[in-house]
Amino acid sequence: MGTVFPINHEREQLATIVYRTLLALAWRRKVTLVAGLLFLQWAGAHSVVAADEAPRRSAERPPVTRSADGPTEGKQIERLLQRLEEQNAKLAEQNARLVEQNAKLAKQNQSLAERLEADKNPQNKPSQPSEQRETTGGLSKPPSPPIRMINARPPTSSPPDHADDHNDSQGQVVLAKSREGEKMPYELRADIFSQARYSVFARDADYWINSAGSIQPVSNYNSIELTRNFIQLSGYAIDPRLQFTANLFSSTALNSTVFLGWINFRFSEAFDLRAGNWIVPGTREWNESFRYTLGADRLMATTFFRPNISPGIWAQGEPLENVHYIAMVANSLNRFNQGVERVGSTKAFGGTVWWEPLGPFGPGPSDIEKHERPSPRIGTNVAFSRESNQGFGATETGNPEDTILRLSDGTPLFRPNVLAPGVELRSTNVSLWTIDAALKYRGFSLSSEYFLRWLYGFSYVGREMPIGSLFDHGGLLQGGYFLMPSKLETFARSSFVTGQFGGGYEVGGGVNWYFRNSRDWRATFEILNINHSPAQNLLTGYRAGESGMLYQLQLFTDFF
Repeated sequence: MGTVFPINHEREQLATIVYRTLLALAWRRKVTLVAGLLFLQWAGAHSVVAADEAPRRSAERPPVTRSADGPTEGKQIERLLQRLEEQNAKLAEQNARLVEQNAKLAKQNQSLAERLEADKNPQNKPSQPSEQRETTGGLSKPPSPPIRMINARPPTSSPPDHADDHNDSQGQVVLAKSREGEKMPYELRADIFSQARYSVFARDADYWINSAGSIQPVSNYNSIELTRNFIQLSGYAIDPRLQFTANLFSSTALNSTVFLGWINFRFSEAFDLRAGNWIVPGTREWNESFRYTLGADRLMATTFFRPNISPGIWAQGEPLENVHYIAMVANSLNRFNQGVERVGSTKAFGGTVWWEPLGPFGPGPSDIEKHERPSPRIGTNVAFSRESNQGFGATETGNPEDTILRLSDGTPLFRPNVLAPGVELRSTNVSLWTIDAALKYRGFSLSSEYFLRWLYGFSYVGREMPIGSLFDHGGLLQGGYFLMPSKLETFARSSFVTGQFGGGYEVGGGVNWYFRNSRDWRATFEILNINHSPAQNLLTGYRAGESGMLYQLQLFTDFF
């Protein structure tokens, strides 16, 4: 006789089979297991009822006996369960592969989205979208391509199918760019920016007397000039690290046009090697672009002490986080338009180092970014050279940015009889050292710089020189505050120069209006009270020896 199986035991087995089947379906189709649990509860309840009814049913009918094929049914159930478990394992393996593939696709989609976003909405210029230009450079130092170009391979993002793109990260229009699959990567960008100024000077004195005893007239002037206009081409070719910048710089102040620019190879973020015709580092305000000055132009003390522009070789970079440097070997600190036939063959060195300990300071002295925490910057600059008498007259020629070495009263250093009667200086050593500090915080800005200059090692002709060396020093202080964030800024500033032959100072202030909440479009009105200016540069409004009031209304535009 076969083994007797109570009816409740069979229902429990059936419930188990259905439960495992539901588990398999839940894994495959993500069907909820609640149904299985409810079924088990139902089966258990009926099992209890069946157990209660078993004695009565046993009395009513003969006991149920397991047929000879009972073991076969058990084996079928076991095989069914085994197949279900195997299917579950296969489904789990397939699901794991699908999850892995989905993760890879999601990562690729995210990478592509980031590249597209970087091309369409690049990083902010220093803290805003329009401020990603480098701030080093005396005139308008355009930025190097983004750091992602440091790699030897071309940029990973695919170039567009059209050339008239706009590179917001650098504020330039893209004229040409290599397409995906081309063997040689290249890019050509263009920019045009201009500075127009209306200047009025009302003199306090009709003349001044220089150190040679000559009477020099002081004139009123009233003039509208395009003080600076730049047409700039930049980009890279062959290798994204091999870059170039070419500027055509013109000014109606001298009605002249000169070339400025360089080629460079960007080895890394810490070392960018360049060769070309550019500013020689020497003072902080000179090293920053004219487009970021707090007022209409650089201050009187900067104009007096700073070096000039010269052909040379230089390196720059950020070797440590927020620590920057520029080191340049040039032909001269006081080059003018000398060319290869310049007098003398010595070289000049100019260098600058600055540290932004709490993060990026941003370009220029104004806090248009509105730093939410104090953002300081400290730095130092040096310049050394042996300067020769090039035989130029009192009026500068060539590059409108050029200045000449002057005594502290404004007299040109290489003029006959200025150091002593019957003496003309042939050459001298020049050493310049400056220290600077600045702070930005919530629309407020404060910056300062102190200058120290030594002239020594005089070579001269004529009578005995009663002076063995000269020391001049000076400083500047300026501050601003945004009455309307990133829009309307008021400022005040002052500078002075003093030395053995006298000195001068200035004090003034004004307002800046940023049309587009960006430095790229700015109107400036400034009033300066100048007393015995020792500096002269036709672009800045300073004339040697002048005293009076200088009024300046200026518009700066950057169309790309």
